Amino acid sequence: MRILLFGSIAEKAGTSVLEMNAPSLHSLRHQLIARIPGLEQMRYAIAIDRRVTVEDQALTGSEEIAVLPPFAGG
Repeated sequence: MRILLFGSIAEKAGTSVLEMNAPSLHSLRHQLIARIPGLEQMRYAIAIDRRVTVEDQALTGSEEIAVLPPFAGG
């Protein structure tokens, strides 16, 4: 599945797109933490099909996944 990375998270990863496989959001979070240095200490959100979610859910691989850093107001 294609994972889109934004802002400081993309900078830490050295790329704005990752290709990964994960059966669930929980599994994906663990893989992202292992792949991106310092992610575990950062605040971030994961959006699945343009909806931020915190609940674990099964992933099929066809979803649009985005990892988002905190946004400043405006």
